[in-house]
Amino acid sequence: MFSSIRRAECKGAVPSVVILGGGYGGVHAALELQRAARRGEIELTLISRENFFLFQPMLAEVISGSIGPLNVVSPLRRLVPHAQFHQAEIESVDTDSRKVAIRYPGHTRLNYIHYDHLISAVGSATDLSRFSGVQEHALTFKTLGDAFRLRNHLLSMLEAADVEEDEFEKRQLLTFVVAGGGYTGVEVVSEINEFLRVASRNYRNVSADEFRIILLHRSARILPELGERLANFSHKLLEKRGIYIHLHAELMGATAQTAILAGEVFIPTRTLVATIGASPNPILTDLPCERERGRLVVDETLAVKGSADLWAIGDCALVPDTLSGGACPPTAQFALQQAKRAAQNILAKIRGKPTKPFKHKSKGVFVPLGGYAAATEAFGLEVSGFLAWWMYRTFYLMQLPRIERKLRVATDWTLDLIFPGDIVKVDIDRTHGTSRHHFETGEYIYRQGDIAQEFYVVLSGEVEILREHEGQESPVATLSGGDYFGEMSLLREEGHSSSARAHGHVELLVMSGDDFLALASSSSLFGELLRTVAQERMTINAARQIDER
Repeated sequence: MFSSIRRAECKGAVPSVVILGGGYGGVHAALELQRAARRGEIELTLISRENFFLFQPMLAEVISGSIGPLNVVSPLRRLVPHAQFHQAEIESVDTDSRKVAIRYPGHTRLNYIHYDHLISAVGSATDLSRFSGVQEHALTFKTLGDAFRLRNHLLSMLEAADVEEDEFEKRQLLTFVVAGGGYTGVEVVSEINEFLRVASRNYRNVSADEFRIILLHRSARILPELGERLANFSHKLLEKRGIYIHLHAELMGATAQTAILAGEVFIPTRTLVATIGASPNPILTDLPCERERGRLVVDETLAVKGSADLWAIGDCALVPDTLSGGACPPTAQFALQQAKRAAQNILAKIRGKPTKPFKHKSKGVFVPLGGYAAATEAFGLEVSGFLAWWMYRTFYLMQLPRIERKLRVATDWTLDLIFPGDIVKVDIDRTHGTSRHHFETGEYIYRQGDIAQEFYVVLSGEVEILREHEGQESPVATLSGGDYFGEMSLLREEGHSSSARAHGHVELLVMSGDDFLALASSSSLFGELLRTVAQERMTINAARQIDER
């Protein structure tokens, strides 16, 4: 049941236009409708999970720091001041009563927004659940937080490698794997490569020759968005710059220490970036409309088939390409033009005028390759190298909304040509919490003598507890689903007295040490249970030590 109802004033003569999503499509639709809203012709509402518009084509440059993170976003309230803005999760859409159910951050109750015309621009989602362990251990790349988190992670790997003495561990720290050889994957791996090679100059014990930067792609060639010649050029250039490209390589799973490929190929790494797993937005599932491959099927005017006054644009829509046949590609360039046409058609319908079909010819595809190079198909020409890089930056700088952001980005780019990239690491993640971890056979969860930092619960699989004596490890216990471990060392505030190793596929629930100790001290039931188990284990350990003598 809905605990309250929030409803736009729609009983009068002013129709309500609601836009779902603050991405490329949603924002440009709102920009196109602003004049009508300012004149009082419509009531305009924009609903988005974030309170900013992210300029996705420049997101990868946040990794290297060539663009400041706040310069690739624009506040929605300033960008579309004549729209009523709601930062909220979109929970459901009722096309019969023409209401959108939303939930504000931190709230449990749902609210209604009424509409007369609804534009769905919710984009796509990322679903990595079919890849064992990838959802838990891979870094994704879709949001500003993802880019910032990846940058921090890369610096953490450099810091750890600089003091690591074990050769295998250091190699693992300096191996970076990107899954997905499409536009985003190539852009990300190029920025990672460029950033690491520049940053490594400031680390005494890290050489650029030690990096293994790997791009995985399941098809026969990378960059299916480009023609074969440019794709091959990009492939050769990336390899020339030290990136290993594995074609016909399908990611199957991951652990905290390994990327697992089809054919039981294991790549030891602490860094896996997944640019794969695109899936339909779940909000579309319950809509009583025609869908194909999870996307809403629209006609040539961008109206959703089977639903009155519902329009769809961008990644969530299957838009017919009236110029070349087939469907329009789900790119930002097409979403922008679709947004304008959908907005114009809505106004035409409100004014009693005929709607027009969507027609757009691609202006080109731009793929930055790092190091002042790019590959471009634009205006019927294929261009590569520095000229393509200049075209790429010029094109997207012109696309960036608001003159203020254009000037800030241009300044960032200019300074980046003069000064080396910044290597400041700013940790913004919460230090406490509970998460799920996946381990494969033989991987150590911790080793004897390691500082105790976490508490573990076995969700599935088996964990071997091993004790080392005179250089030899011997098993002392096998734990399975429902068992827990690591609490003794946390309670004693000492290093682990034994090692824990995965025996088969293992799923663990991992709680930070601080949260565990807080729970143990505040819950009498949990504390008493721990004391009982601790006493039993101490008795068993004492008996085992007597036997060993």
